Amino acid sequence: MFRAIETLQRSLREFIEQPDYPTLILGGTDAALMLPTRMLSSFDAQDDANYYLCFPQPCTEAGAYFAEMLATLEQQLEALNAELSAQKAEPLPPLPPVVHDTRQPLARRLETLVCHFGEHLPEPSLIVWGLLPSPLTDVAGYRALVEPLLATTAVQPWMERHRFVLRDAAPPVIGPELQRAKNDRVLVIDVALDNRQVLSGLVQAASDPSAPKDERVLALVQLGAVDQAFRRYPEAFEKYGVAFNYYAETGNKPMQAVCLTNAGHALAQAGQWERALTLYRQSLAISVEIQSLPTMQAGTYGAGSCCLELRRWAEAEGYLHYANELAGKLYDPYAKCEAMEKLGLARLAQGKVDACMDIWVKGKELAKQFGHDQGARSILDRMIALCRAARLDARADALERERQALGPSPFEVAPSSTPAGAAARVAR
Repeated sequence: MFRAIETLQRSLREFIEQPDYPTLILGGTDAALMLPTRMLSSFDAQDDANYYLCFPQPCTEAGAYFAEMLATLEQQLEALNAELSAQKAEPLPPLPPVVHDTRQPLARRLETLVCHFGEHLPEPSLIVWGLLPSPLTDVAGYRALVEPLLATTAVQPWMERHRFVLRDAAPPVIGPELQRAKNDRVLVIDVALDNRQVLSGLVQAASDPSAPKDERVLALVQLGAVDQAFRRYPEAFEKYGVAFNYYAETGNKPMQAVCLTNAGHALAQAGQWERALTLYRQSLAISVEIQSLPTMQAGTYGAGSCCLELRRWAEAEGYLHYANELAGKLYDPYAKCEAMEKLGLARLAQGKVDACMDIWVKGKELAKQFGHDQGARSILDRMIALCRAARLDARADALERERQALGPSPFEVAPSSTPAGAAARVAR
């Protein structure tokens, strides 16, 4: 075990020091990848020659993860400029407006952010970026975010003074894609460590009184995510609550919204829809105040999903309408497809069959456009079931052929039932 840890640590150091490869992708579970995150933090404390910008926050939605990156960097930039001002030195300019422009794709915003620091941080120091979210649940969104760092065609000049430490999902998605594309400009390492040892290290980090309080609380949030993944919902809820109280005391409103949203997810997964809805609404109150589109989208989608379970169809439609609109503003087609699918259910339950079919048609076309085959299959399953129930067999047959063209699903997903009485009113 210790030999494996030493090997990983040496590999990270060698990657940072070598000049030929800008990007390293680490494959492994959420728990296993917490260790390299801690290693980068320790490098930061020991290495005065280089800059380390690490982002281990959860990535349940890529837009929210990037917003957390920006919030962290702006705090660090403010502290650095205060130090430079005390030394009578020229401060660094603020982040360019485009990085905050939610109309722009996340990939472009990230590339602009990297270029900004590459241009303005004093040379010749290297800039090491650790984009190692834990847990990583929005794999597709994260993959779209880090697109510029994968050197898909060539290593760009702006990448030269940077080292990017990224992560893959478990099972891996990005690594096999790069292998199929014969991309030899990116390094890939599998982190095969004992999860119990890694979790033990995370527990130690959360309880270490000598560690900075921010690190300890962030470790607690990550432990909450681990509890949630293993369906230990009361334990996850308790950890998110402790973290929320800390962020409330320190005035960190973005992380308050994240904790409330995660706690809402834990309660929703436990089937406590009413309590989850309350937390989503509290999260939305903060998100609207700070105009955080990612947490607004997550909150409206979560609230709408709870209202569906509680059979509050009109409320569900309202929340999911906004979730759909916000996903569009975030340029997140995957979240938009999910919101459109559930928005259709809310409309169908109210007898708005034409509007339901309209949003489902748009949703499955959007899913197909962005290669989100599972999302397209799910919506098509609902459309087929609805048409069969309404005895629109010709239309159902056409939809069946469309679904078959997508190929078999890797999951066994049964089509959801439609609300009683609605199917007979499908527009002909």
